[in-house]
Amino acid sequence: MLPTLSDLLGLDVIRRGSPQVVAGSDRLGARVRWVHVLELADAAHLLQGGELVLTTGVALPAEPSLLARYAADLASVGGTGVSALAVELGRRYVGTLPSALVRAAADSGLTLIAFEREVPFVEITEAVHARIIDAQLEELRASERLHEVFTELSVAGASPGEIVRQAAILAGRPVILADLSHRVLACEPASADPARLLAGFARRSRALSASGRGASGRTAYDEASGWLFTPVGARGEDWGRVILVCDQPPGGTDTVLIERAATTLALGRLLTRHAESLDRQAHRTLINRHHQPGARGPGRGGGAVQGARGPGGRAPAHRHGAQVVRSSRARGARRVRARASPRRRRRGRRRLPRREDPVPGRNAG
Repeated sequence: MLPTLSDLLGLDVIRRGSPQVVAGSDRLGARVRWVHVLELADAAHLLQGGELVLTTGVALPAEPSLLARYAADLASVGGTGVSALAVELGRRYVGTLPSALVRAAADSGLTLIAFEREVPFVEITEAVHARIIDAQLEELRASERLHEVFTELSVAGASPGEIVRQAAILAGRPVILADLSHRVLACEPASADPARLLAGFARRSRALSASGRGASGRTAYDEASGWLFTPVGARGEDWGRVILVCDQPPGGTDTVLIERAATTLALGRLLTRHAESLDRQAHRTLINRHHQPGARGPGRGGGAVQGARGPGGRAPAHRHGAQVVRSSRARGARRVRARASPRRRRRGRRRLPRREDPVPGRNAG
């Protein structure tokens, strides 16, 4: 997780500069994404938000209105503003920062820090960047671990309740799965009181929808409820929402965790529906085969259904084994009779007396 301003103020290299927070002391929990040294009065267009800006103030304007614009521009960079502006005293400002800059920082929501002693900025950037890179590597390792866990859950066909339970274990915080009607489908309270956790859940869930937070389908964080939530669905059809209950602003790992949980839940629903579709298709196929002409009936040794006729109205020879035998015998008998008929007719004619033959007893004498 990226370090906060409060974390960085505890570093030895920064403490040697005797830092004093002169505005925005209530925003020391802001995460620092990078450190940037700028000696320009119009530096906002060079930033992206989340930076700790270091300057000696040598290029800052003297007019109060321009100082106010400078502070406002830094506070609005990237929509979230820079994490803080740290000004080293001694070169441009001696003893204290101009009141116009302090007032403008307080009005615009910019955290303003004054270094009362000189400190090499290169040492600050080196130390802070090392801390940030370590945090990013740790998040990468955590993301890989999350990927392995949720991949195993997908392969195992884990239930929604098991997926929610594993997500809560990994996060160390409560996780809730609800449908689009704001009904709780699964809940793992972790160490929280379940009754208190789910009290008025539907009302709070509707308030999130009404405010439009997360309406774009991306993961969002609601500060009022402390909920980090993301939609669950696939192919443009959302059917639920996963909620991670946070006791502090979530970090990058929290976002990865809840999004991986949502993806695993959506994949599980798709696989379940696919399996049910295959079962229905197989069932329909069996029914159609049973009712088709020529289909094999149960308990028969194979062949066509009785009553099926072949070309010319004749029963197909492949209906049954017994029918094949009977057909062969009938054809053989017909061939035998055909061959035997001429001889039988000849023998029959020989038995008849011819006219020229003597009649027995007539010419005797």
